[in-house]
Amino acid sequence: MNTINMKKEIQKKLLDLPTEITTERLVIRKFEKGDGKGLFNLLERNNNREFLKEHVDEATNVQTLEEAEIRECSLAADFINRNRFVMGIWLKETNYFIGNIWIEPKKWEVPSFEIGYYLDQGYTKKGYATEAVKRSMDFIFSKLNAHKIILITRDTNAESIKLAERLNFIEEGHLRECSIEENKRFGLFHYGMLKSEYDKRGE
Repeated sequence: MNTINMKKEIQKKLLDLPTEITTERLVIRKFEKGDGKGLFNLLERNNNREFLKEHVDEATNVQTLEEAEIRECSLAADFINRNRFVMGIWLKETNYFIGNIWIEPKKWEVPSFEIGYYLDQGYTKKGYATEAVKRSMDFIFSKLNAHKIILITRDTNAESIKLAERLNFIEEGHLRECSIEENKRFGLFHYGMLKSEYDKRGE
């Protein structure tokens, strides 16, 4: 590892990051030992395996409580090592697990990060996703010192498209029919938000 890359790795490890952030209705935090039960229960209810299979590997790869616990411990290790920042979403009043926020470093030298999310089907269309993503954007810009946030969604996902536009992301491209799954073609919308654009929202 050369000196520049070593310096970047040290800077990543020294980031002073909160392990929990909150909104009016939600607690968004790093996973801890024992959180696998929440993930497993989410996958087992509300037809979530079918609902989420297009969007998250867990819907098909996590079949047991043990596998769910291993998955959450792996995500916790990634957070500690600053490889990526995946946090669970819990309802503040009941401590009920309803989904994930996923933050993936794209280019540390920019720095830029991609954000994604998923929710239990029973908790969609209630404003929780918007609330969680909006708060996570603040985390990315203020704590990860990002210059840019990237949001990518399938062009068949109307709700995620609405969320990106609601939060004032800029559409940067549409890759038409670039993928196929179960004999169905779909494209991808690429959205971006610069720190300068985010700051102007408060003006």
